[in-house]
Amino acid sequence: MKHAKILFSLGFFLILISSCKDDVVGPPDEIIVDQLKITVQPTFNGSNLYLDSVYTTSEGYDVKFTELKFFAEDIKGNTQIHNAALFNYRDNGTLLFQVDGKPSDATTLTANLGVGVVNHNDPSAFPVSSVLNISNSGDMHWSWNPGYIFMKVEGKVDTIADGNPLFDHNVVFHIGKDINLQTMSFPNPNWLEVTTMVHQYSLQLDMSTFLQNAGQNIDLKAEFSSHTAAGQEVLSLKVIENFNAALKEL
Repeated sequence: MKHAKILFSLGFFLILISSCKDDVVGPPDEIIVDQLKITVQPTFNGSNLYLDSVYTTSEGYDVKFTELKFFAEDIKGNTQIHNAALFNYRDNGTLLFQVDGKPSDATTLTANLGVGVVNHNDPSAFPVSSVLNISNSGDMHWSWNPGYIFMKVEGKVDTIADGNPLFDHNVVFHIGKDINLQTMSFPNPNWLEVTTMVHQYSLQLDMSTFLQNAGQNIDLKAEFSSHTAAGQEVLSLKVIENFNAALKEL
């Protein structure tokens, strides 16, 4: 009788353990949501542009671009889909941003080229995840002139066609200030599903258009530097208008 009680108790204990195991809740299934991704491929005369490689302008100058950066801010489809993104070709390649969203959220697309109403906010007060936070914006914010640099193009040019590649002529365009804020507009973005649930819109930054924009040309021998300072207003506006025109669907 004693042995029967022991066996009964052991059996009940095993059943209880088995029942508890069945009630254990595992990790939740991974949540998969649609993503919107925008890329920007720099080009020159129809071919992909690579930093530090040599290209020839219409004037016959050899140019090497060493830095291409810009802010896209208040990015809107049917509603705002992202607050701000920083394109940095050297560090991040062609990626502008990737966020949760569906193509139906952005049947049209607009954004600031530059930084709009928050341009003069304290750059340390933005969330640490924001590209507008000073730890992320870095050299795209002026300490001497409170506000962001909207776009940056840097390079080196050889303006003498003598076969001697000196590249001793620096190109520096750092354009900001509220008056130069531009609007980018893409009325019918072509979203392509490049991987499961990831929909990509591909832009190009055509640097040949940047230099030769419908008669509003930039001659790098004579027009090679602007920090958006006093006396540089005309060149600064031309530079950012040409940069905006250079951003178009790939």
